Amino acid sequence: MKKKYSIDAATGLGYLVSQLTHIESKMYEVKYKNITYPNIIPVSNEAGEWAESVTYFFMDGRGVAKFVGSKSLDVPIAEVGTDKVVVPVELAATGYEYSDEELRQAVHLGKPLTQMKANAARRAYEELAQSTSMTGDTAHNLPGFINNTNVTAATVVNPGSGTAWVNKTPAQILFDINDTLADVFVDSLQVERADTLLLPTAQWSYIASTPRSDNSDMTILQYIVANSPYLNSESDVIPVSELAGAGAGATDRMMAYTKDVEKVVFHIPMPLRFTEPQRKGRGFEVPGEFKLSGVEFRYPGSARYADGI
Repeated sequence: MKKKYSIDAATGLGYLVSQLTHIESKMYEVKYKNITYPNIIPVSNEAGEWAESVTYFFMDGRGVAKFVGSKSLDVPIAEVGTDKVVVPVELAATGYEYSDEELRQAVHLGKPLTQMKANAARRAYEELAQSTSMTGDTAHNLPGFINNTNVTAATVVNPGSGTAWVNKTPAQILFDINDTLADVFVDSLQVERADTLLLPTAQWSYIASTPRSDNSDMTILQYIVANSPYLNSESDVIPVSELAGAGAGATDRMMAYTKDVEKVVFHIPMPLRFTEPQRKGRGFEVPGEFKLSGVEFRYPGSARYADGI
């Protein structure tokens, strides 16, 4: 006679809790190819899980010194201009669940619960963080990284054949790249020096595979890295799919910036965390919650957009 097997809510909950530590540790081992923001934008959790907003300041200090007479009372005074920006912190949620039937089978067969549901929940969190960090969320007033209104944007030079790189020579493409990197350095009076270049995927692929000239054994990418005073290696030139169509008039955008948490930061006041399983219908739900804010350019002059490539 076949043995019947039953499971009550308490048994199911106990087994689920015993499995969650293993499931969640494995969940964070999974890497996703199109989740790129942690490698591109410095991330900060310093606001804390209790934060409802992030406040930051743009400061511009100017002072004047001049020669004065020994009895002069006219002392030049330094001034500091400050602009304050408050960006909200938004609470978000995701989660996964197991039915009583899934728990019965797992307990009866002595097998671990499937990892796929927890992975899907974490994937949902990462995808929302990716889109929020890159392009922001206008509905919640969260500024993004590649379309931030505090960063100066310009259109690359049109030599007569158009601005798109597909219509330009390698020398003209090199000019666009050097000009964008140099603009950060020159316009900041040598205070800022961009060290990272982001390109749409198609343009990155083009310069990574196209020779600098018919007589050269170097690609455009290799040449720019070898000769640029701003870039140190090919890993400093990164393909970012979201840059396609991100520029003015839905043109493709190039971005130069300094990858430094002192210059730019994406605020995640509370990374994804899961709470205790909750009984729901004929199973258990494992809720997860997290908090996201926007991207803060602490020094907007450390970045530059170049459109039309």
